[in-house]
Amino acid sequence: MRLFKKYEDFFLKLTAVFFATLLWFFVALQDKVSREIPARIICRHLPPRTVLLRCEPSMVKVKVIGPRSLFRALPDRPRIIVLDLSHLRPGLQVVRLTPDQVPLPSGLQVEEVQPSRVEVLLDRVVIKWIKVVPQLQGQPEKGYVLDRVRVSPPSVRVKGARTVLARLQALSTYPIDLSRRKGSFEVQVPLEIPEGVMHISPDKVQVQVYLRRGG
Repeated sequence: MRLFKKYEDFFLKLTAVFFATLLWFFVALQDKVSREIPARIICRHLPPRTVLLRCEPSMVKVKVIGPRSLFRALPDRPRIIVLDLSHLRPGLQVVRLTPDQVPLPSGLQVEEVQPSRVEVLLDRVVIKWIKVVPQLQGQPEKGYVLDRVRVSPPSVRVKGARTVLARLQALSTYPIDLSRRKGSFEVQVPLEIPEGVMHISPDKVQVQVYLRRGG
């Protein structure tokens, strides 16, 4: 009985190998075609205390060769190329794309990636206190003019890229409309967040607008 079981297992394994080999020959003997497929670049694993300012291009073209039947099985969406940035330093650097970074089913082979380089710009993360400037628009009701504006708090704590915050002298509120206003009023307004800024605390301020008769 044990001998029969042993031969049965051997026969099953032999059958599996036979069909696997047959499938390989079926794929290998097909006419091979070459096609271009899109791929999306995703940058991940940033070094500690850094922020990503640029990762370009965001899309590349991948020239792939393989059996026609395998192309039919590919999903109709861009492939994803993940770039590990954990080893990079702050500054502008060029990362080379290699064929093995493109995820493809077995049997398809990458011939070329265009463009083959990605520009990555990393910067140090810093914290800075920046004043808030209210953004006013419109005109009060006839007979009223703007007297003064008070912002509370007058400055906020901003966390972001070092080069961005070095140039940033003030943060603007979202627009505050004065149209048809007949008297002083107070409103809570969110702040506009520039590119390169990661966090603002608080992200809203109280704005007191004082109007007086005149004009």
